[in-house]
Amino acid sequence: MNPSRRQFLRATGLLTAAATLPRWLGEANAASATGYSGYRAAICVSLLGGNDSNNLLVPKAETPYAQYLAARPNIGLKQADLLTINPLGFAAGAYGLHPSLPKIQALFEQGQAAMVCNVGPLVLPMRKSDYSAGTVVRPDNLFSHEDQQAAWASGIANPSNVILPLALIGKSTGWGGRTADKIHALNPGEYPEVTSFIGGRVLFAEGATRRPLMVPANGVLSVRETTDATFNALQQESLAQVLAINNGVTMEASYGGSFALARSFATSRTAAREVAWNRLPQATREAIDALFVAPSDSGGWSLHTQLYQVLRDLVAAATPVANGGLGLKRQLFSVALGGFDTHIAQDTTQASLFRQLDFSLNAFYRALVLIQGAFGTNAPQATLFTMSDFSRTLVENSNRGTDHGWGSHAIVLGDRVAGRRLYGTFPNLDLSNNAANNLDTVDEKGRWIPTLSVDQYAHSIAQWMGLSTTEERDYVFPNIKDYLASATERGFPAAAQSASVGFMMADG
Repeated sequence: MNPSRRQFLRATGLLTAAATLPRWLGEANAASATGYSGYRAAICVSLLGGNDSNNLLVPKAETPYAQYLAARPNIGLKQADLLTINPLGFAAGAYGLHPSLPKIQALFEQGQAAMVCNVGPLVLPMRKSDYSAGTVVRPDNLFSHEDQQAAWASGIANPSNVILPLALIGKSTGWGGRTADKIHALNPGEYPEVTSFIGGRVLFAEGATRRPLMVPANGVLSVRETTDATFNALQQESLAQVLAINNGVTMEASYGGSFALARSFATSRTAAREVAWNRLPQATREAIDALFVAPSDSGGWSLHTQLYQVLRDLVAAATPVANGGLGLKRQLFSVALGGFDTHIAQDTTQASLFRQLDFSLNAFYRALVLIQGAFGTNAPQATLFTMSDFSRTLVENSNRGTDHGWGSHAIVLGDRVAGRRLYGTFPNLDLSNNAANNLDTVDEKGRWIPTLSVDQYAHSIAQWMGLSTTEERDYVFPNIKDYLASATERGFPAAAQSASVGFMMADG
C-alpha cells in the first residue's frame, strides 16, 4: 500500500476499523452451543498501572487490621472510614472496601458483585520456598508493567517457553481473542466477537483467526462527515476509487477487500445501534442516559463514556436481525482506566480513580437492569471483571505511595455473578521479623504470591461465554493443563486444582 493511500484511509477513520482484518479467512472452529440461548457479554475493565488492591479490600478484624496499618501508617485507610461488607462464610463486618466505592459496596451486599482474592500470573502453583529456591519457573519479567499487563491480557505468564497449540505458533494473541476463535460459530456471519475501545488492551482481543473491532472511546466508527453534503459525496466517491486501486498487486487488492469488509461492519454497527436503541422505550433510554451523567467535578473521566458505548453495542448486538439489530449471541469488550501507577500520593490519586470506577461500574449495571426489563424474555446478560498489571507492596514507600507487587484482588460484577462472596485466599498481612514466618509474600514488603492464576480467573469467564470442552479450554489457556496437574501432584489446596474459580452462576 502506498503512503498516500494509507494517509487517506487514516484520515477517513477506516484504517483503525480495518485492524479487524484480514485473518478472518481462517478455518471455522466448532463452538460450544451449550448454556444460555440469549445474548451474553463479558467486559474486561483494565486498571492500568498496577492497582493497589491492598486498599481496595481491607480486613477489619483487630489483628489483621493492625498489621495492615503498621505497614502503611500514612496511606492506610482509617477503620471507621472503610465501607463494611459482609461476605458469606465470614464473620459479620470482617472486611471493608475503600471509602470511594459506596456503589460497589451496595452491589456486593445485594449479591451482584464478588471479590476474587490474590489472583495473578503464574506458570505453575508456587510456594514461598519455590520462589526463593527457584525450583518453580516464575512468570516472565515479574513486576514489569508491560510484561505483566501482557500476562493478564494473553493468559500466558511465560511466553518465552510456553508450548502453544499449532494454530497459535507465531501469533500474538489474547485469551479474549482466542475465546472468540472458539465461540465464533455461535454468532451469525463474520461480525467480530470482540470490540476493543481505544485504550483497552488490544492484545486481550486478538485471536488467531478472529480479529477485534477497534473503536474510539466515543463509539463512533465511520467516515468523518461534514455539514456539506457535496463534500461528503465527493469523499465517498474518492474513498471508493482509492480502495479499488490495486495496480495488479495482490497485497493491495487484499487490503482493498479488507477495508471494504471493515467498512461494511462499521456501517452495519452504526445502523444497528441506532435502530435497536430507538426500539427501547423512551423512558428507558432517558433513564439510562441519566445514569451516565457524571458528577460536575468529574472533569477528565473516561470510563463511564466507554461503558456507555458498550451498552449501545450490547443493545444492537442482542436485538434480532429481524428487528434491525445484529442478532449476536456472544461478545467480549475491552475498556480501560489508567493512572494506577501510584509511586507517589497514592492516597489522593487512588481515591479519585476509585470514585470514577465506582460511578462507572454502577451506572453500567443499573442500565443493564433497565435494558433487561425492556427486552423481557431472553434478555441480554453481561459480566464486568477487572484486571490490572499487579497489586502493589503492602509496605508504603517514603512518597506516600507504593511499589510494584504481584497477586491482587479483582472485582467481578453482573447479573450472573454468584455475589457477596470472597473467592480465593486473602493473604496473611503479618510482616513482622521481615516477614520470615509469612508464607504468602516473596519479601518483607508484602508482595503476594498469587493463590489463584489468571488462567483460572479468565477461564471462569470464558466458560460462561461458551467454552465447554477440554480441547477448547487448552487452546484458549495453553498453560492451564500443566498448572492443574502440578497443583494436584504437589498437594496444593482444592481451589488451585480447579480450572475455574466458581464466581459465575451455573445455567439453570
